[in-house]
Amino acid sequence: MKILSIEIAGFGKWQQKTIEFSSNNQLIYGKNEAGKSTIYQFIQAILFGFPAKGKKRKNYVPQGGGSYGGRLWLEHPLYGKVQVERLKELNKGQAKVYMGDQIGDEALLTQILHPLTKELFQTVFTFQQEQLTQLDKLDEEELQTSLLALGISGSDQMLKTREEYGKSAQEIYKSKGSRPMLNIKLEEYQQLMEKISHKEKEEQQFNHILAELYETEQAMIEQRAVVLQMKQQLEKVEKQLLNYPLFEEWTELNKKQVDTSVVVDAGEKEQLLSLYQEYKFLKEEQERVNRTIQSSVGGHDRSAEYLFYLNEEASIKAFLDKRYTINKLVSEIEWMTQSMEQNRQELRSLEQKWGWSEEQPPRLFFEDSQLTELREGIVSRKVQLQTAEEQERSLEASILSQEKNLEDFEAVNQRVFQRDRQSKKQPQNRKMISICLAGLAVVSLLGGFLTSGSVRWGLLGVAVICLITVGIMLFMPQKNTNDQVKKQWQQKLSNLDYLNEQLHQTQEQITTLYEEEEHLQHYIQKQTRDNHLGKMDRLEFWMNHKEEIKRYLLLISTTQELQRQIEEDKETQNQWLRQTERFVSWLPIVGKSLADRVAIISDFADEMEQIRFAQGNNADIYTKQSLKEVREKQQVVLEAARPLLYNYQILALEDVPDKLQVYTQNESVGKRLAELEQLLNGMYPKEITEQQLLSQKYEQSARLTAAEEEIFRLQKEEQRLLYSRQQMIEDGTLDSLYQALAGLEAEIEELAVDWSGYRLAEQLVVDLLTELSEQQLPALLEQAVRYFRLLTNQAYTDIQLQEGKLQLENASGQHFAVYDLSTGTKDQLIMAIRFAFLSLQGEKSVFPIMIDDGWLHYDNERKRHLARLFQLFGETQQIICFSSDQEMVSYYQENKQPVVQLEGKKDEKNS
Repeated sequence: MKILSIEIAGFGKWQQKTIEFSSNNQLIYGKNEAGKSTIYQFIQAILFGFPAKGKKRKNYVPQGGGSYGGRLWLEHPLYGKVQVERLKELNKGQAKVYMGDQIGDEALLTQILHPLTKELFQTVFTFQQEQLTQLDKLDEEELQTSLLALGISGSDQMLKTREEYGKSAQEIYKSKGSRPMLNIKLEEYQQLMEKISHKEKEEQQFNHILAELYETEQAMIEQRAVVLQMKQQLEKVEKQLLNYPLFEEWTELNKKQVDTSVVVDAGEKEQLLSLYQEYKFLKEEQERVNRTIQSSVGGHDRSAEYLFYLNEEASIKAFLDKRYTINKLVSEIEWMTQSMEQNRQELRSLEQKWGWSEEQPPRLFFEDSQLTELREGIVSRKVQLQTAEEQERSLEASILSQEKNLEDFEAVNQRVFQRDRQSKKQPQNRKMISICLAGLAVVSLLGGFLTSGSVRWGLLGVAVICLITVGIMLFMPQKNTNDQVKKQWQQKLSNLDYLNEQLHQTQEQITTLYEEEEHLQHYIQKQTRDNHLGKMDRLEFWMNHKEEIKRYLLLISTTQELQRQIEEDKETQNQWLRQTERFVSWLPIVGKSLADRVAIISDFADEMEQIRFAQGNNADIYTKQSLKEVREKQQVVLEAARPLLYNYQILALEDVPDKLQVYTQNESVGKRLAELEQLLNGMYPKEITEQQLLSQKYEQSARLTAAEEEIFRLQKEEQRLLYSRQQMIEDGTLDSLYQALAGLEAEIEELAVDWSGYRLAEQLVVDLLTELSEQQLPALLEQAVRYFRLLTNQAYTDIQLQEGKLQLENASGQHFAVYDLSTGTKDQLIMAIRFAFLSLQGEKSVFPIMIDDGWLHYDNERKRHLARLFQLFGETQQIICFSSDQEMVSYYQENKQPVVQLEGKKDEKNS
């Protein structure tokens, strides 16, 4: 299909303008605002309708007035020469088609243009600069869609088949139709639903009560769940408040950041202390020998003391040989005394806190499982008690309401109850009246038989009437018009009795729960007294502070053991003291401690040995030999202690006491942290202050109170709705309408199945077309490579589709992705692919190609190659190129291609 010429009656800047087109390649040249785009918009408007008015759209209505529109002549391979006329003022802007002697309308124009649509015209057969930037759409799916739109591979017949399926589906149902059968049935369905709705509205009050009752019950269920959750949250906050001192202790211990990784073995600790004492003794001995050597100059005039020394030398040396044992004993007494004092301080702290005593220590009589069971029982009882108390309040309110309702009912129907009391006397009166009437009937019958004429018949008539009346009074049941009122009154009494029974059961349940709670408290108090727990008289204390009971019992045991060991060591110390009593006459040791006596006796022995060494020739040799022996013993001690010092990161033996004390303290802190972490496990997920916990407690308590009040309100509403439901009588039925609805739904389902079948067949044809399009991808890429080589002057030699993405190969064999290309090369690639699309039509030329300045990123050589492509493609396809580029004019003239010159003014707004 080709455009032969156009005649513009009035469109934008153009009026009474005629342009004839070549059947091949041509250039429409004009400067900016010369009206090139207006010609393009004119062609589009004649084929597909005038553009809609809008604030952001150009208005092509002639400013000087006159006709709006024009004519266009086409050459169609099937229909021959066709004239399309479209004028805004004629036929409401609808197209008029002249095809030989035949005149048609929009339907004929659509048939002629098929498969061309406005969308295909704008996206496939129009080349504009902004279209060249849509690189993201160059994947396999877009290629298939474009091929399908062009209808290649002989798919015209399949498209018609698809249209037939679509038409069959529309005969059953149209979204905006009214005549198709499914539309009619759906309308009938809507009307029937309205009838049902109207009928249901007649029972609106009853249904409304049912809905309200259901909503109220659901709201109560949800509210009770909320209350339970709030109680659990409140219980959690209260537990956090109760254990907050432990949390503060845990926080303070954590801030110290003590190193608990080093744990000293008890045996190795004892060995280290023993080595330290021995080393200390050897160091003191070394210092003593050194002092002896330094002071061994000169003589001494201490013959009496020296004589005493010589007499007691064996006892003194035997005593001094035990110096290490004595010093170790003194150190142990000091250490155990300090430990016992620390234990007693901790004991006093726990005793002040809980009121315990060593005479009657607390007993850990319970297991964790017992405490957990007791705790769960308390929580369960609290929930049951709260629920029962809420139910009690609700029942009391309902009973008051029912009693008031009963009083009002009796007041309204007071006359009925009075007549009921009077009716108890009516049987006696009725009996007397019946006897009188029977007597009158007998008298009338006797009179009738004894008389004659009209009097006789009158008496007989009176007798018959009396007998009928007696029969009615005796045998016909008396209808009580007050039965319905009595029935309602009895129902109200029954409801009131039921509520009272429920209240009584609830009160008994509350009493039982309180008794169980009181029994538990008695049990706790008894166990507290029997096991000497003092102030630890609550279940929470048992659960959270049981480790303190263990600690207290351990401290008592440890203190008692320390006390026993100290007493034994002091007895040993006293024995050593008694051994030194023989020296009090010569040495100043009276009132001195054992350690001081050892030092004094040692110094006395050293002085006497100096005197001896001064008098003998071998004194210096003996002192030096003693010093050597001391040093050798020190080295032996150091070698024995070295592995232990390395293991416990102690630099010298002198640091052993301090380091061991630090490690002991760290170990105690670590144990306490472990105990606290076990007690507080998961209780404090983040840091929080006590004031924040108190605020949370008060806030949650207020919310809980409000939620419980809401439950009470819902319970009152539920009682009111239940009573209203009991008073109402269900009336009417919708069975017939529901049966009609079921039949209509079956018909609609059958039609819907047929409609979906046609739609499915239509989709299958589309899938088949897609498959055919995929078969043409190799041919498309082959043609695109040919055009791309021409445009790039053989710089690129191949285009491949890998994993749905285009890959390009240049003359050197290098591969590139689309995003690796320059802007101009990207434009050339898109131009090549789009011309490849169109080339696959073969002889089925759907429509001319319209090009509007699509080479902004091209240099001179690229424009030359592009003009060459237009020339080659124009040999089989009509091309209409709009441009304001003077270079393109020269290239067209160089290739001997026709050029149409336009003249325009720069002040023209609609060009």
